[in-house]
Amino acid sequence: MKKKKMQLGRKELTWYVISGIIALAGLTFVVFGIVGDHLPVISSENWILVSENAWLKNWSGMGYRYWGLILLGIAAVIASIALTHFARSGDRDSERAARRAQRLALDEEEVKEVEEVASK
Repeated sequence: MKKKKMQLGRKELTWYVISGIIALAGLTFVVFGIVGDHLPVISSENWILVSENAWLKNWSGMGYRYWGLILLGIAAVIASIALTHFARSGDRDSERAARRAQRLALDEEEVKEVEEVASK
């Protein structure tokens, strides 16, 4: 029996790409937070800390590191939900194909028996 090559569907690939983009943004934020804290310049010239104070800490009170961890967590949740959803549908399809193959095998045996009886 031939092994069927598994392919990703468009929906599945889309969800994985969305998850990857969110994870990349989260990783970028975490790196910005670490580099901003350890950049060897004075605080007024540290563009990372200035931007963090300008747009993140004003409305949320959290910096790049925390938002990066939140985004990484969201990406992991999206990826795991997509993985479980599409794994279930794949299992359903393979079970359906196995049941169909069993039915076809039983039908072929019945046809052979009928042909043998008819030839006698």
